[in-house]
Amino acid sequence: MPQATAYNRAKNFLENNPDRTDHAALNAELDRAALSINELRANAALLQNDDGTLRNAIVTLASLAPQLVAELTGPQGIAGPAGPAGPAGPAGPQGVKGDTGASFDADARDTFANRGLYNGQPKGFSMLAIDTGQLFFKLSNTAGDWSAGAPFGTGATGPAGPAGPAGPQGLQGLQGIQGPPGAQGPAGINGINGAVTSIDTALKSASLIGRSSINAQLQLVDGQLRIVLTTS
Repeated sequence: MPQATAYNRAKNFLENNPDRTDHAALNAELDRAALSINELRANAALLQNDDGTLRNAIVTLASLAPQLVAELTGPQGIAGPAGPAGPAGPAGPQGVKGDTGASFDADARDTFANRGLYNGQPKGFSMLAIDTGQLFFKLSNTAGDWSAGAPFGTGATGPAGPAGPAGPQGLQGLQGIQGPPGAQGPAGINGINGAVTSIDTALKSASLIGRSSINAQLQLVDGQLRIVLTTS
C-alpha cells in the first residue's frame, strides 16, 4: 500500500465573521483529515497486530541493513561428509564423426635415442620418434625442454570387419618319413576258455598209407573239447 495522503489545511476559518461558520469548508477539512487518518491506520494494520506486536513475515532479509545481516550470520561450519554417489546415468548418444583434420608433418623424424640432438631447437619444434611412434614438442627455447610423448599416426581401433570367404584348399603336402616302431607292450593275461555250445560229433575217416583208415571225432567232456583219433 502507498503512503497515506498528507493533510494540509485549506480553509482559514478566522477569515469568517465570528458569528458566521462556513459549514461546507468545515466538512471538507474534516473529510481530508479523516482520509489521511484512515490511510495511516490501514498502513499500520499491515505492520502490527492489535496487541502492538509486529505481524509475521514483516521483517525480511531484504529489509535489513548489510551490517546487521553480517552480524546475524554465524561462522561457517565444517564441511559435512560427502554423500553416497548416485547411480550412473544412461550413456548419451554417440556424437557425429568430425571432419578429417589437416595432415601434420613433424620437423624431424629420428629415433628416440637421438632426441638429444635437437635439444637446442626453438619453442614449437616437433620431433617424431619413429621407433616408438611418439611425437614430442619443444615447450620453450630452453635446451631439452620437451613435452611428454604423444601417440602419433595411430587412431583408435575400429570395429572388427566381417569374416572373408574361405580360400581354396591347398595341395596335399609330401608324406613324411616313417618314424621308428615303438616298444612292444607287456603281454596281457590269458583269457578264460570259451564255452562250447554245439559241436559236430560225426566220425570223420581218411585213408592212410599202411593203414586202412584213420578216424577223428570231436567230443565234449565236462565242458572241454577233445579230438579223439583212432586207426583201423
